Amino acid sequence: MKTDPIVQEVREARAAIAAEFSYDLSKYLAWIREQTQLRKEANGKPIPKIIGSPKASAKPRKLRLRPVRTCVLAH
Repeated sequence: MKTDPIVQEVREARAAIAAEFSYDLSKYLAWIREQTQLRKEANGKPIPKIIGSPKASAKPRKLRLRPVRTCVLAH
């Protein structure tokens, strides 16, 4: 099976990051939080949320319920 060079590059990057933090996920997440906080302070404003951020003027959507389809199996 041929190896995809992009997949291989991503795996190598992931391994390098894991090794840098001694394979400790909590250390890595703490570093990410610290970098995020430093970035917020440097910009002077909070980082906007791109996904799932509701607009102030947007009206909430009504839920449209669809009828449940049933299937009867004959023996």
